[in-house]
Order: sequence, then C-alpha cells, then structure tokens
Amino acid sequence: MAFTPPSLETFSREVGASPQEFERSLLAALPGGVESLGGGRFRVSEGEVCLEITAVPQSARRIGLFALPVLATRFEFLAGELPARAALIARLDRAMQRGGG
Repeated sequence: MAFTPPSLETFSREVGASPQEFERSLLAALPGGVESLGGGRFRVSEGEVCLEITAVPQSARRIGLFALPVLATRFEFLAGELPARAALIARLDRAMQRGGG
C-alpha cells in the first residue's frame, strides 16, 4: 500500500536507513534530479516539482544485537501541482522499499 502523506506541502516521517542508504535511494529514484545541499539536506527536482528533504540521524532501533538506523526526515515542497507531487512521493517510496513480507 502506498504511503499517503497528510499534506503535500510539508510532512515528516521516520525512515529506516542510514544517511548513505537514504542518499543512494534518492539518486537511484531520480538520476540527475538530486542535489546534495550538505548537512543531510537534499533538493529533488522532476519536471515542475521541487522538493527539499532534510534527513537527521536518530538513535538506532535495537532488537537484541540487531540495530536498525533511523532518520527523521522532513519533506517540503517548493513547487509543483498536487498530482505531480503525489507521483514524485510514490516514485521515491518505491525506490526506498526493502525486503518483502
């Protein structure tokens, strides 16, 4: 099931990824459409849509010896019509999916 954010202006969510994994996923989703602004900040552009993402590392989630990195992310759209924004979020979500089941 696709994630539907409460707003296509600004929203936040936790992501189970390291900063490096997160950046790789962004680059895989939109080759040539991601600009690193430094400090965990990214500008993502596709067509008319422009999105800024801030990713801040949080404490890892632990289950026994297993640790899962966590990022607090904030998504802020700067431009683009709502249908194009929703399509971009769906594309990013598909690129960040892992595992199965």
